[in-house]
Amino acid sequence: MTPRTPPRHIACIMDGNGRWAQHRGLERTHGHMAARASFEAILDSALEEKVEWLTLFAFSTENWSRPEEEVSFLVRFLAQHVIGREAQRMHKRGVRLRLLGGEDPRLPAEAVNRLREAEELTRDNTTLQLSLAFNYGGRQDLCEAARSLAAREVPAEQITTEVLARHMQLPELPDVDLLLRTGGEYRLSNFLLWHSAYAELVFLDVLWPDFRASHFRHAMELFHQRRRRFGNLGATDAADAYDRVGGAETADTVGATEAVAVGGRISPPGPTALLGLPTAIASQLGTTLRDGLRETARFALHQLTAESTKPERASRLP
Repeated sequence: MTPRTPPRHIACIMDGNGRWAQHRGLERTHGHMAARASFEAILDSALEEKVEWLTLFAFSTENWSRPEEEVSFLVRFLAQHVIGREAQRMHKRGVRLRLLGGEDPRLPAEAVNRLREAEELTRDNTTLQLSLAFNYGGRQDLCEAARSLAAREVPAEQITTEVLARHMQLPELPDVDLLLRTGGEYRLSNFLLWHSAYAELVFLDVLWPDFRASHFRHAMELFHQRRRRFGNLGATDAADAYDRVGGAETADTVGATEAVAVGGRISPPGPTALLGLPTAIASQLGTTLRDGLRETARFALHQLTAESTKPERASRLP
């Protein structure tokens, strides 16, 4: 089996921690604690599949509207018990941590310092780029890019998509190939709006604390079933369109119209091959067959009529 090329950049909205805890009669914070195993699962799976970039939506700019005690716990737990404890393990496996998001005075200095330490420790690693969207918002990212362009007085006619991308928070962050979201919700929630323009979207019902490698493989399988066209016609679509306008003979057409030698005799193509003919050729062939059958019927009728009159003429002879 030919190995399939993995998506270069996978992004994940890790949703469902609070609901997972509530379904079990627990405080919402227990859902965040239970999600540590899910973080390990997606990181291990991305390494196994040789993904180059993995972006995790850990804390959004909108999450500040949640209860203060939950926000404080989430930020500290993520920095200390997830990234902090995993830093050495990530470093040994060649993972580089990249922080994606804005600064905010409400963020505990201790938590920010722990994340910066892990970022510095893994700076030279190249096996997997792990970008952690922490205090991140897609619209804010675009606004910051616009402010950067304005501050540098870049002329309007020089602003292209490439130029704008270079002024975003993490300029080297590539476009997302596969964006998956857990928790059964079907929206982007202001996540990587610019980078997800042509992302394949996969929404999973599993709540994030229950996410494991099997769910990752399922998302990958769905990704490989998609036909990515980026606004163009795919190979199959182009062939179909070409056939509809009576294009030149394709390889399938050649195979369908060639006669096959069997036991020294030439056999015509079978019905299956004829069904594979392009529309224009099939239509012409149908017309030709119809006319040929009509002429054959006329000839047969003429012959039968001629044969039936011979005895009558013979009986009249002296």
